[in-house]
Amino acid sequence: MRIPDHYVRVLDLPPAVRGVTVPNDDGTFSIYINAIYDTDSQRRALEHELEHLARDHFYKEAPVAAQEAEANSSPPPLSAAPPEEPTVRLYAGLRALERYLRSIGALETPIDELGQPMV
Repeated sequence: MRIPDHYVRVLDLPPAVRGVTVPNDDGTFSIYINAIYDTDSQRRALEHELEHLARDHFYKEAPVAAQEAEANSSPPPLSAAPPEEPTVRLYAGLRALERYLRSIGALETPIDELGQPMV
């Protein structure tokens, strides 16, 4: 299983978001895990986000629901090859990430520039 370089950060996110992965400009990924959950839930969220990286979901054009289901299924084959022509979804800023989270139904309330829910 090939997992690209990544950084894991634990911080407070909206309650509906257990974890999210964001590609960085240098080809690495930042994985954000929600600090409001217990250690076991955080571990499962990290494992889920790592499955997205192992399955090259950031390089595939597939419905988000299908990629989420795949990340929740059994491990990918160990011979998974990198994509021939990689394309990475980039989120230009927190607002772009917020729009993505809304599109998958993981965010209901707006977030401020620090990623905190606005009440």
